[in-house]
Amino acid sequence: MARFRPVGSKGRGKRAGRPQGAAGCVVLILLIMVGVMVFLYLVMKSNANG
Repeated sequence: MARFRPVGSKGRGKRAGRPQGAAGCVVLILLIMVGVMVFLYLVMKSNANG
């Protein structure tokens, strides 16, 4: 009778690491967040009373 293995049991020796583009994606997200913060800071500074 045939034995059924779980899907992930073939490549047990190798660990699946992060994809290669993960670092660039994280840097891009951080730059967007900093850009939004700078934009909000400039808007609040220009609308300040006094």
